[in-house]
Amino acid sequence: MPSLQDVADQINAKLDELIVNTAVTAQVRDGVINLNNSVSNLDVHMQAGMANIAGGLLAIWELEKASLAELRHHSEQNDTVICLLQNANELLCGITRKLTMELRVSQDTNEAVRRMEGIVERGMPAAAGDYDRLRQVKDTLAECCPPQPVEPEPCPEPCPVRQHKPYQPKGQDWKPAALPKPEG
Repeated sequence: MPSLQDVADQINAKLDELIVNTAVTAQVRDGVINLNNSVSNLDVHMQAGMANIAGGLLAIWELEKASLAELRHHSEQNDTVICLLQNANELLCGITRKLTMELRVSQDTNEAVRRMEGIVERGMPAAAGDYDRLRQVKDTLAECCPPQPVEPEPCPEPCPVRQHKPYQPKGQDWKPAALPKPEG
């Protein structure tokens, strides 16, 4: 049977062991608390950083939308310019065809008139005088009562010209938020 002293020594040894284990447990607890504070600080910084990134991305996205609106407007303007050029080309082509045809008719008519005048003046000098007087009466009558003007050919439909309304991007007053102060 162990003596009382042996039992007391065993109890003291167990108490010493408990004190050592309690000190280690306190150190572990303090370490866990420090780790928890560090993770909380990291979480706060991460949240602030994500908010900064989200605000910056919004500002960039809005600028891209403004750029796309400008590009759309320029594309519509280019469509209008192309339409105007096509209309001008169509008109010029039509005018060229008509003038070429009129020039041929005019040249042929001019030659025929000269020939007829020569024949008539030689063969009927009195009729040529009557013609000149009749022409003078018609000119006077045209001054008094002019003939109805010939309506011009219609022009092509006007090309659409869209009014530009620039896109106003939002979030351009964005500035990164200050990082939070670390706790502890």
